[in-house]
Amino acid sequence: MVFRVILLLTFALAPARAQNSFDKAPPDVDDALRARISKFFQAHVDGKPRLAEPYVADDSKDFFYNANKPRYFDFEISRIDYSDNFTKAKATVLAAMVIPVPGFMDKPMKAPIPSYWKQVDGQWYWYVDPDRINLTPFGKMKESGAKPSGLSEFGKGPDDKTLLAQVTADKGQVELSQEGVPAQVTITNRMPGRVSLTIQNQAEPGLEMKLDHTELKAGEKALMVFRVTNKERHPTAPLTALVLVEPVHSVIPIIVRFK
Repeated sequence: MVFRVILLLTFALAPARAQNSFDKAPPDVDDALRARISKFFQAHVDGKPRLAEPYVADDSKDFFYNANKPRYFDFEISRIDYSDNFTKAKATVLAAMVIPVPGFMDKPMKAPIPSYWKQVDGQWYWYVDPDRINLTPFGKMKESGAKPSGLSEFGKGPDDKTLLAQVTADKGQVELSQEGVPAQVTITNRMPGRVSLTIQNQAEPGLEMKLDHTELKAGEKALMVFRVTNKERHPTAPLTALVLVEPVHSVIPIIVRFK
């Protein structure tokens, strides 16, 4: 269930080939896409996902009907990457939602939600690529329920809980007391395949958060370091760092407190 909730709007495991970063979409194209994205996500904020149906491509409606529908509390469009001569796009939206991770389900947190869009007859539609929906580090899941290729040694395909439990942090919170004294969290990949890590938080003045590795092979570890870089100007209220794990689309939350 957790995996499927997170998967709803994060179905693709690799971004579409982006347009040259120096190319900007024509204003009318960009405005039209932003309007469609806003209406699609607003339907989820309103708790009326059926109102999002007109913005779903015909070839993706079965997936949309059958997928779990997360409830968002608010959202903002963070980034749009265009491809295929501005006829396809990957949109990243920061959405406030309850993240289904034990200990973090009592209040909404902002999480990046990528979605994919394409033009059909001059109109933008949300869509999924059926060849990417069931990809995992273990191979491609079969809709029939058969195990993915390359899993004979495991005896069966991994379930949702297994996937989410394979990449973990050794602690769920850190405390920073003064400038220059770091706190560290170790993230371990216990999957038989490679995963990538991305810190999803926006930069905070006076606070450094970084990973020494963003790509982990099976059995490898990454060190996430937190450090106050300006004792006169840094956050004082607790915040939650979010580490996105791809391609399982799980989120590792780490609470950062300040003395």
